[in-house]
Amino acid sequence: MKYDLHCHSTCSDGTYAPTEVVQRAHAAGVNVLALTDHDTLAGIDEARVAATDCDMQLINGVEISCEHTLSGGYGKNKSTNKIIHVLGLDFTDREKMHATLQQLQDSRATRGQKITEKLSALLDINYDELWQAILDKASGNPQAVGRAHIGQVLFEMGTVKTVQKAFDKYLADNKPAYVAIEALTMQRGIELIHACGGQAVLAHPTRYQLSATRVRKLIEEFAELGGDGCELPATSEPISTRRMVDRSIAANDLVISIGSDFHGSNMPWRRLGDVPDLNADQQGVWQSFSASV
Repeated sequence: MKYDLHCHSTCSDGTYAPTEVVQRAHAAGVNVLALTDHDTLAGIDEARVAATDCDMQLINGVEISCEHTLSGGYGKNKSTNKIIHVLGLDFTDREKMHATLQQLQDSRATRGQKITEKLSALLDINYDELWQAILDKASGNPQAVGRAHIGQVLFEMGTVKTVQKAFDKYLADNKPAYVAIEALTMQRGIELIHACGGQAVLAHPTRYQLSATRVRKLIEEFAELGGDGCELPATSEPISTRRMVDRSIAANDLVISIGSDFHGSNMPWRRLGDVPDLNADQQGVWQSFSASV
């Protein structure tokens, strides 16, 4: 069985509709897929119809933006506040999940507009024109606007040479156009996922611009707060990074999740089904799913 338990559609910051994401996953040989759009369940029903047509299994999924303060450093770096992404997988109470996440979705629209205001002033670009271009990228849905959409627009305007440069220069944490997103605490995110009958997984632990020491600390604190599993680093990351994460997962008795974090044409280097292999002694989160997979 081939699993991909982390991907995005146009319902958040992906470039393909849920049906096409599923079809592309099927073409890549994926048997079990979780559509994990940011703070929304809007694409799940459409994806499930497509998965049934493709004889695939779709697992309920979502990627929740959570606030967490990491401590344990020295001097001015004694603590750091981060937005950490927590995957909710195989939850059953969609109504409870949706009600809580709706408030986050509302804040996402406001955030996109605030980032656009900052960029308009920084780059001397007309706000209305810039916001409309960003909205067009998000299929006209302000609640779906993410930084990937904004980066793509800046790239297409010629303001930056690559989408990544847009993040490096303007959009990443603490850069000039950054605006924090309203978020649950990491503990509350884990509790919500459990209350809805799901498994809580720490997404891409090495992508938060943390030192190796703090990555290990994050995995440890996620486990202490009741988290169930941790996503393995992408296949493109160094083997030393994978081994460090493997050791931390084992030390904290977490299960493993794997996912491509596919977004589509705005991040073409992330491909559906391109996920790392588990080691012989590692247990997949899917072994605890309520559905038989």
